[in-house]
Amino acid sequence: MDGSNIILVIGGSRSGKSRFAEEYCQKLQMRTGLPVTYVATCPRFDKEMEARIDAHIKRRPAEWGCIEEPIHVADRIRQLNESAGILLLDCLSLLLNNWLWEAESNGREPLPDLTVEQLTVELMEACLSYPHPVIIVTSEVGAGLVPESKPARLYRDQLGLINQVAARLASAVYAVIAGIPVNLKEIQARL
Repeated sequence: MDGSNIILVIGGSRSGKSRFAEEYCQKLQMRTGLPVTYVATCPRFDKEMEARIDAHIKRRPAEWGCIEEPIHVADRIRQLNESAGILLLDCLSLLLNNWLWEAESNGREPLPDLTVEQLTVELMEACLSYPHPVIIVTSEVGAGLVPESKPARLYRDQLGLINQVAARLASAVYAVIAGIPVNLKEIQARL
């Protein structure tokens, strides 16, 4: 979709996707003069994750704002006014994990694909209605081995669905492999 304010950055674990998204935001900030607000979906659930979060915080500019929201990201984005500037949402894969965990911890069945797709569309609509660029980071987990457990297969399948919805609505989709970004929409096959 041309003209969208959404930029999707996708890659495997430790591919450099978050670093690329941060650098992309810095360049946008220099070009536009807008502030940057980091929307973090990762809950601080253990010491290792806290160390990863702290490393992300140290790597990005101190003047960037930060919102930690593990579940209701669409609502938070709708509540923001334009003074939040450029948004960096990191990441969809953890957001899906949080949605699934919340359902399980509340004694509900795993979320059906339709519900996950609805939640994703709601999030994308909030991003599309936001007045400034929204850079979204997500993981690619479908290119590896088929997971052994049913919950892991469900997660892989649903993340693939989420990524397709986000990519369809984004004006650019950067795949990051070994720290090298490639804009997939520039080289996509046209049928």
